[in-house]
Amino acid sequence: MTIPHKVWINGVLLGIMKGNEVNIEIPEGHYVVTIQSMVPILSASTPINVTDGAVNVVAFHDREKWWDYLFVIDIVCWFADFFFTLPQPWGLIYKIFTNGYFVLWLLYEWLIRKKYFAMETYQVKS
Repeated sequence: MTIPHKVWINGVLLGIMKGNEVNIEIPEGHYVVTIQSMVPILSASTPINVTDGAVNVVAFHDREKWWDYLFVIDIVCWFADFFFTLPQPWGLIYKIFTNGYFVLWLLYEWLIRKKYFAMETYQVKS
């Protein structure tokens, strides 16, 4: 199941993309396409040139793959912490690591908030 995203063209909200693909027909011209997460601060934009007789494709994915893997590992360790107590100093080291990781993740998210998605555009002749 995919997470919905908002689709904007030249600052105008077109709607919410619920699937993996959306087809939009617009006249020739120069446009800025923005994909926004349902979290309003996370987005990315790319310029496109629409020409007659061609299909413009805008592909995107989030930049979170490695952060997500680390976050899953951290969640498993956090859940295990309810059942197991690490001996000192390892318990303190774990707390420092997990809280430091969370702060770094928040900082990273804030820094890439306007470039959250990696976007690629190309044209296919129809």
